[in-house]
Amino acid sequence: MDRFYRVLLISTLLIGSTVFAAEAQKDQATENYTKWQLPKAAKARFGKGGINAIQFSPDGTQIAVASSIGIWIYDLKTGKEVDMLPGMSQAIAFSPDGRFIASSSGMLTPRGGGLQLWKTATNQKLELIDAPFPAAVLHLSDNGKTLTGLNSWANAINWLDIETGQRNVKNIDDRSFEKIGGRYSPEPYALTDDKFAIGTQTGKIELWSTTTGQKLSTLSGHGGPLPAVDREIVVPEDVHEQMFFPDAGVHVLILEFSPDGNTLASGSEDKTVRLWDTDTHEELAILQKHTGWINALAFSSDGKRLASGSTDKTVNLWDTDTGELITTLTEHLNGIIALSFSPDGSTLASGSTDGTIKFWNTETGELLPISITEHTKWVKAVSFSEDSSTLISVAFNGIIDFWDLNTCQKTGSQNAVHRDLLRGSALSPDGTKLASVGAKATMFFEAGGSDALLLTQMADRRVRLTETRTGRELATLDETDGVMNAGNSMAFSPDGKTVAFDSSGKIYVWNIETGNSISVSLIDEEKVPENPNNADGNGDFAFPQGMMPHRVIPSISALVFSPDGKKLISGNMGGKVQMWSAETGVALAPFLAGQDMEKAVKGGPGNFTVTYHDSVGALAFSSKSTLLAVGSEEKIRLLGSSKQPPLKNAPRGAQSLAFATDDTVLLAGFRNGSIELFDMTTGEKIRTLNGHTATVETLIFSPDGKTLVSTGQDGTILAWDWEEAVK
Repeated sequence: MDRFYRVLLISTLLIGSTVFAAEAQKDQATENYTKWQLPKAAKARFGKGGINAIQFSPDGTQIAVASSIGIWIYDLKTGKEVDMLPGMSQAIAFSPDGRFIASSSGMLTPRGGGLQLWKTATNQKLELIDAPFPAAVLHLSDNGKTLTGLNSWANAINWLDIETGQRNVKNIDDRSFEKIGGRYSPEPYALTDDKFAIGTQTGKIELWSTTTGQKLSTLSGHGGPLPAVDREIVVPEDVHEQMFFPDAGVHVLILEFSPDGNTLASGSEDKTVRLWDTDTHEELAILQKHTGWINALAFSSDGKRLASGSTDKTVNLWDTDTGELITTLTEHLNGIIALSFSPDGSTLASGSTDGTIKFWNTETGELLPISITEHTKWVKAVSFSEDSSTLISVAFNGIIDFWDLNTCQKTGSQNAVHRDLLRGSALSPDGTKLASVGAKATMFFEAGGSDALLLTQMADRRVRLTETRTGRELATLDETDGVMNAGNSMAFSPDGKTVAFDSSGKIYVWNIETGNSISVSLIDEEKVPENPNNADGNGDFAFPQGMMPHRVIPSISALVFSPDGKKLISGNMGGKVQMWSAETGVALAPFLAGQDMEKAVKGGPGNFTVTYHDSVGALAFSSKSTLLAVGSEEKIRLLGSSKQPPLKNAPRGAQSLAFATDDTVLLAGFRNGSIELFDMTTGEKIRTLNGHTATVETLIFSPDGKTLVSTGQDGTILAWDWEEAVK
């Protein structure tokens, strides 16, 4: 009897006792879910990770939510959390009898991501014979005995025999890295018993055999001529459109097979849903009512209905026989990212990047009273109240939440400043005010990460100051010098009276008490041709007609005030770090010169690229202003004292930095979700805090210095016991 089977048998015997299972759930229910599955030294976790997938249990009593930190299980009668199964999850699949749930993500990472199997009655993780394998999409056979997984490059298929634990692998040579290279943009997959589908950025769909690993067909249609459809898009008066990519994309973003595998549904940037016959490879229908990208699809269990979700924030319900639209569901604040029908088809669950899952009666289109919350995709900023008892956070879409650190409960929420995207945001040190620049945007969040692809942005031309507790707008600063493009950096002064931000080749410093502002031009700092729109005959770079030189000035990527608020430090994409007077805007000492822009810009008129090698990701001052920490792609630098020992073995690419309140420790957050602690006396690494699964966005200490809080692009906030963290 092999190891897997022994574990499986023991698990089955244990859960034969219904009393045991009931007690396990009872114990879990008595504990606040913010304390479930915490990393060492953490006191609480707020936010549950962004939604990647959702699925009803076969008996319809529970729903599983695959998130960036694990699978959350909810009771559908109460909407309450039942359990959290840790490990980054992109795909989930219940066995038909409901005894198992499988989870995986497309790539293995230090934070998990490989295949995991759980026993649903006890939520006990089963041990596999072989090492976990990655799978971007999973499929369980109808008899529940075989689990199939396709990895994130679609160059290998794995089969796992659930009963024996035996695993087989088939490499697909025509999908090897050597033949197709890496994947530089989202590539969706769908999987059934005998075939799998791959969506491409050219609008084509490839059908492959899971048995032979050979390509069966290429389906073309997305991006082709479309029938006329009446559409009305309302653009607010206070926004101005910026085109970041042409609004003519055909990238296939989502694929879904019908339960019988005979039909494939596809959704694309071309705003259509298409149905395909997987045997004849014919296009059966074009479903065209959405006004945004389609990035979520789900078939009902009988295949007669299809739900489609879009970045336009709506869900459409379709009759697959006639192609007719049944109803449109419109209660979400942000784009739809996941859909699932209940087993009997009477209920549809829709998950959104706004952090909620809503439930709908599929016959009437009525919104049901139950809802699931706190799955926000990306937490941008956080602050403490003055007494350290409350945490105030703002998400990527401007929704403000309040968390009681004593009870670990959410005590309030405001969405008065809601936007599709906050391009720039900063909370005042006491959390009472939010400065932000919003945008109406089309966004696609790829499952397993928070990176958003933007089709268009209609950027707000003003900076807004909002009272966080009430959502009341306190003041605005209108920007008239060019198109508003603050997006990377915003910072409050330590006294909360001044906000700094970047826009249109300038840094602005806004006194929110007086309403006055000063601006500093960045254009003259860089070397640009005297006649920028004409070549000089020597092959030197010339800017395209109509493009101003400041458009390629490296954008500001980090801003920080000195502890006394009198100085402002900026870091840019080119690696330059400069000090300014926060009162006059006069340039003071340059810390780092940065990259030579003449060498960074390559190409000619109408076709050029700018390559940055050491962009600044984070800045932090020590409490007495004696040291400035600069985190860039290449290293972490400590500036200000020749006696300060350099950091040893510090990883590259710090995205957030903070000094402990007594300046004895420097903390650095990275894209992989880790937080590294360094002793400032020796430069040695003390320890690593692991808890986030994506970029650590913010690191701050409570006013009393006892609590460290970190926010991540995984949609979570972790509160750490600082005394425990440095042990």
